[in-house]
Amino acid sequence: MLNDPDARDEPAPPESDPRDEPAPFGTVVALTAASAVAVMVLAALLSHPPNLKFLLFGPIVLVVFEVAVHEVWWKRWWGAIPGAVIGLAAYFEGRAALADIVGDGWAHPLAYVTAWALFAVVFAWCSRYPRRF
Repeated sequence: MLNDPDARDEPAPPESDPRDEPAPFGTVVALTAASAVAVMVLAALLSHPPNLKFLLFGPIVLVVFEVAVHEVWWKRWWGAIPGAVIGLAAYFEGRAALADIVGDGWAHPLAYVTAWALFAVVFAWCSRYPRRF
């Protein structure tokens, strides 16, 4: 059976690079929004208002974790820039608009969670279209 042509060891087909896969859309959006909600709940339980580092810590760490775990390639990270711009615009404009509707107490948390969810949507959607450098 050593010379059997059907028993040849053929090389395995090359697998695609896992870093070239897009970010998992539902997972990134759901976990980023959930972490923003968790940050807002923790901020509400604190006796004094949290600083900016605290407000940015949860969602940013989660996005970095998703990129590291799923090995999203750096050419697919370009969506973080437009995601941040859209998220910031949604936060500041949304907070001002929501303050008139639901009051200042709810405007900040709603705008915060919405902004991070929009960031995650744009980031995950843009990861489907890698930049060609």
